[in-house]
Amino acid sequence: MTMNEQSNTLNKKQKVDWKNRIVWIILVTLFWYIFVFASFDQILFDSGVSPFSHMDIPSSVRFVIIYYLATILEFAGILVYTRITKRNRFIFRSFMPAAPGNRFSALLWGLLVGFIMNFGCILWALLAGDIKLFFSFAIGQLPLFLFALVCVFIQSSAEELWCRGFMYERINVHYPLWVAIAVNGLFFAALHLGNPGAGFLPIFDIAVCGLSFSLAKWYTGSIWFPMGIHTAWNFTQNFLFGLPNSGLVSEASVFGLDAASAQDSLFYNVAFGVEGAIPAVLADAALGAVCLVLAAKQGRLGELKQKKVTPSKDPEGPQPLSEYKSTVDNSVSEWHYTDTNK
Repeated sequence: MTMNEQSNTLNKKQKVDWKNRIVWIILVTLFWYIFVFASFDQILFDSGVSPFSHMDIPSSVRFVIIYYLATILEFAGILVYTRITKRNRFIFRSFMPAAPGNRFSALLWGLLVGFIMNFGCILWALLAGDIKLFFSFAIGQLPLFLFALVCVFIQSSAEELWCRGFMYERINVHYPLWVAIAVNGLFFAALHLGNPGAGFLPIFDIAVCGLSFSLAKWYTGSIWFPMGIHTAWNFTQNFLFGLPNSGLVSEASVFGLDAASAQDSLFYNVAFGVEGAIPAVLADAALGAVCLVLAAKQGRLGELKQKKVTPSKDPEGPQPLSEYKSTVDNSVSEWHYTDTNK
């Protein structure tokens, strides 16, 4: 029996225990990410008992703290949770520099791609006359923008680590990769349902964004790449051009928006920003399409049907350890289980 035949046989016999089912993984993500870490962040940074509620600080700094720095427990929480829970330790290792693909260059490329994507959407809105911008930068604001960049990285990376990290990896252990991509993309969109100005097109765009970020992670083999894209996208529209980031408008930016001149159109959404318009949908879809085309040229599309491991109680063999080890060739982006119980 060939390796492919063995794999197909194991896949047909697989029975997923309840702790590895999609519904349970979603519930675990919601519990830790939203109900525990996000709730504690809310108490710590934006409540009556928060130390920041009694501090006399500029509104621009308060905005950065409340909407970006206030995700630090969500960022740290996923690292701690995946490190201390044995079944999730392989996910923690996929976040680290030793993981294939997690090079500093991947983060830099992500930052560049995210900037180009968001700037392209803004340029469309400008050329269409739907928004007007004015220069509002002062050199004294530079420390604020550097602080904001760090905080945006924390916020964006927290979302990536939970969605394209934890949920993506856990689902792909016992389900085909395309299922992991689809579920975490829809989950990512659902997280934004409560944002100001959320409607059909904005949420649809964020769903496309989630799917494309997942494809980008898969193609590059690096969680750092979508972390960079996400960071640059949010920072560019919120702090460089002063536009809404999923409905939230920054108190300080390099360029300012003439709000009175902004108008709803196919190229701009007054309440939600460029993310609620057609160019963003096209930009996000293009990212996913490029990843698929490049993967097709390399003969990798079959990976979308694959699981990362055979079932834990498969009759054909012993249970593998819940450990990932990278392949010897660091240019290969895939991970595989190694069975050391023999």
